[in-house]
Amino acid sequence: MVIRGMSMPLIISCFVIILILIVLPLVISFKAERKNDEHKSEWDKIREYGNKINNKTRKKN
Repeated sequence: MVIRGMSMPLIISCFVIILILIVLPLVISFKAERKNDEHKSEWDKIREYGNKINNKTRKKN
């Protein structure tokens, strides 16, 4: 179902642009998420913070 008056290169270029607009953010977010995985997870950060608080309160007594 090609729209009349649109040439094939125009249709292909529109499809490529739409594909890039969908895939590019996915790739960027995947790289950012993988970069965060190299560091500590949120649960590890919470555990360390809890241990830090516990150690402070134990030292006060």
